[in-house]
Amino acid sequence: NAATGELPNGGFRFHENGADLGGMCVLGTFSQWIVISENACVPIDEDLSFEVAALVACGVTTGWGSSVYAAGVRPGETVVVFGTGGVGMNAVQGASYAGAKNLIAIDPVPFKREMAGKFGATFTTGDPAEATEKVIELTRGQMADKVVITIGVMEPQVLEQAVAMVGKGGTVVVTSVSSSGDPTFVLNGSPVTGWHKRIQGSLFGGANPLYDMPRLLSLYKAGDLKLDELITRRYGLDDINQGYEDMLAGRNIRGVLIHEHD
Repeated sequence: NAATGELPNGGFRFHENGADLGGMCVLGTFSQWIVISENACVPIDEDLSFEVAALVACGVTTGWGSSVYAAGVRPGETVVVFGTGGVGMNAVQGASYAGAKNLIAIDPVPFKREMAGKFGATFTTGDPAEATEKVIELTRGQMADKVVITIGVMEPQVLEQAVAMVGKGGTVVVTSVSSSGDPTFVLNGSPVTGWHKRIQGSLFGGANPLYDMPRLLSLYKAGDLKLDELITRRYGLDDINQGYEDMLAGRNIRGVLIHEHD
């Protein structure tokens, strides 16, 4: 039902000119008020703000889980993260928390690279070729243990670069979604087979909402997870289009929509 927005018990709660409208992922959180299944609700502590708690509903948990669960980052490993936006910055946080020794973040936006250092990255660059050289230097040619791809739209050359960056037995986690226009990727299978490399898809980081959301919020309250620092800008509902423009232009790590209720 996530694609159509139809509620689990059937029917829709949004309508326009007599037509049913589906809420995004059966939620539709741009609306001031929504009707959802109780199974989509996760209780939070009363002292947590909604704008902070909202971050773990998707981006934080997806990024964190991509490193911790899908990639299975372990202490001492070398990890590369492609893209440090609302998802990727949390892949950096997750890899750092899991104990990555060398943590390389790749992003074309300078301020995101600067922020990645504050979230745990040990080296940042906007150039995948430079990242590859750094991996070779740090690992003495053994290459990375894990690469996590969290760019906005998946591109064939990024997957090729990621597979080349991991060493024997390494894992490439694909969290990004391919373009609907051309979703086909072509890879040389010999290095994948010969070096026992693994390409792992990741949806929501492999996390469990009812378990991981409260867990991440508890880490935030303990000072072990950065959430406030993710919020670059706040928007009212009237400014939602500006929020999208800022996201597409790479101006935000995370933009938050603030609802005002009378």
